[in-house]
Amino acid sequence: MEIILKNVGYHYKNKKYLEKINLKIKSNTITGITGDNKTLLIELIDALTMASYGQIKIGNKEINRENLIDIRKTVCMIHQKPREQFFTTNVKEEMEFLIGRLDYKNKNIYKKMRNSLLIAGLSEEYLEKEIYQLSAGEQKLIQVAISLLYNPKIIIFDEPFAELDYTNKKKLLRLIKILKERYNKTIIIASNDSNMLYSLTEDIVILKGSHIIAADKTVKVYQDVEFLKYNDIAIPEIVLFVYKAKKKNIKLSYHKDIRDLIKDVYKHV
Repeated sequence: MEIILKNVGYHYKNKKYLEKINLKIKSNTITGITGDNKTLLIELIDALTMASYGQIKIGNKEINRENLIDIRKTVCMIHQKPREQFFTTNVKEEMEFLIGRLDYKNKNIYKKMRNSLLIAGLSEEYLEKEIYQLSAGEQKLIQVAISLLYNPKIIIFDEPFAELDYTNKKKLLRLIKILKERYNKTIIIASNDSNMLYSLTEDIVILKGSHIIAADKTVKVYQDVEFLKYNDIAIPEIVLFVYKAKKKNIKLSYHKDIRDLIKDVYKHV
C-alpha cells in the first residue's frame, strides 16, 4: 500500500522537528528511513503522533483522529524495544487483547493465531508461553506474529536488529524478506545502521535536521560517497571499500552483496 506525505510538519513547544516533508513510499517495497528525527517520522505514519500540519495518506485514506482504528488495522509498528509494546504477560492473552482492541472479527481466530506464529517462524506452543521469559529475539518475532493477526498492509520496524544475536538477526531478516516477497507487505525500516539499510532496502530516505535531504533508490544514494561525506552520513562498509579502491585506480564496481564484491576483487585484483 502506498504512503504519501504532503507538506507535513511537526512542531512541539516552539521547536520545529520536521518541516515541509513531501514523500512518497511505494507499495510493496522495503524502504529505509535514517538520520535525524527518523523515529518521529515513522510515528507520524503510524498515527502514534499526529502531524502539526500537512496531509498523510495511507492508500486512499487520510490520517485523522476519526479513522485511527482503520489506520491501526492497516499500519503496524514493531518497536525497537519489544517490552514497550506488550500489554499482558502471556502470548495468547496478548493476541486476544489486540483482537478486542481493534474489534477484529474472525471465526477461526485460534487458527489465525497459530498461522501468524508459523509465519514468524514460531510454533503454536508459544501461545502458552510467558512473554517476559522469552529472549529479545523471540519477543521481536512475537511482535510480528501479533501484527499479522489482522493482516496489516504496512509494517514499520524501528531499529529491528537492535539487541538481537546473530541467529535471531538471520531469522528476522528472513522474515522481513518473506513479508515483502510472499505477502506483498510494504515494509519501512527506521535505522542508523547503514550497512543493513544498504543491503536490505530498495529505497532510502535520509533526514537531516528537520528536512529530507535524499529520497531515492538505495544504491543511488549510498553510492554517492561525496554526498554522504559532505552531510556526515555513515557510509556502508562495502561501498567505502570500493570507493577507496577506485581512488587507487582499481577497477571495482559497487555491489550490494559481499559475495558479488569478492568475485569482482578476484577478477580485477
